[in-house]
Amino acid sequence: MASATATATAATSSFIGTRLTDIPSNSGRVTARFGFGRKKAAKKAPSRSNPGTDRPLWYPGAQAPEWLDGSLVGDYGFDPFGLGKPAEYLQYDYDGLDQNLAKNLAGDVIGTRTESEDIKSTALQPYSEVFGLQRFRECELIHGRWAMLATLGALTVEWLTGITWQDAGKVELIEGSSYLGQPLPFSITTLIWIEVFIIGYIEFQRNSELDPERRLYPGGSYFDPLGLAADPEKKEILQLAEIKHARLAMVGFLGFAVQAAVTGKGPLNNWATHLSDPLHTTILDRFL
Repeated sequence: MASATATATAATSSFIGTRLTDIPSNSGRVTARFGFGRKKAAKKAPSRSNPGTDRPLWYPGAQAPEWLDGSLVGDYGFDPFGLGKPAEYLQYDYDGLDQNLAKNLAGDVIGTRTESEDIKSTALQPYSEVFGLQRFRECELIHGRWAMLATLGALTVEWLTGITWQDAGKVELIEGSSYLGQPLPFSITTLIWIEVFIIGYIEFQRNSELDPERRLYPGGSYFDPLGLAADPEKKEILQLAEIKHARLAMVGFLGFAVQAAVTGKGPLNNWATHLSDPLHTTILDRFL
């Protein structure tokens, strides 16, 4: 009676997953299966108020995947490779280990489960599911913010000094460490160690934050000194504007890198050269 009750309880446990019929009580082996097709995954409750089915998508007539339900800011249903699909884990029974048998059978599939995307209090790896949608959003936003800074820096440096962003480091280190022509009281080795410790400390502190919202938008006097996000409606507009600019900056800086590799020039120089003869000065001229 106790064994039957334990089996029935395990069959409905949300921690173990969805069990199939005829469940042995000695299940244990687990393997992972990552799907990139259109197999239905469990829907999560939207965190925003009723995103709606008529929301704008990345191109007219597109059908958003079920895991992109519009609850994230800037969600336009773009995931052609299914990278954000929740990972589904298959649970197997133990393999047969009877030494008296001539052949032991492999364990059968007895159920499935998915990892939770909850953030854990571990500073180096707070996410239990590294391919989770919440972690992808965090990575996208952080990379986008760095890309916005890098794009602005590349354009500003070339505009003020005439030196391209890919050559700026070499020029700054010709006669010791300097910045914008001003000498720095540190060697390059010291500067590297300072960067490692400062960025390492910042990342450690960021990963110690368990609130998903504050991990993305910490706010406060340091990150929102003007209180621009105090109004909830305005906050959502600013978040949407940020993710749009972040995506554009990542694509833009990728273009800077390709231009630098192909032409050896900076973005402003390439732009001026293109404007001087738009029909005959394009990236295709390098390959045709």
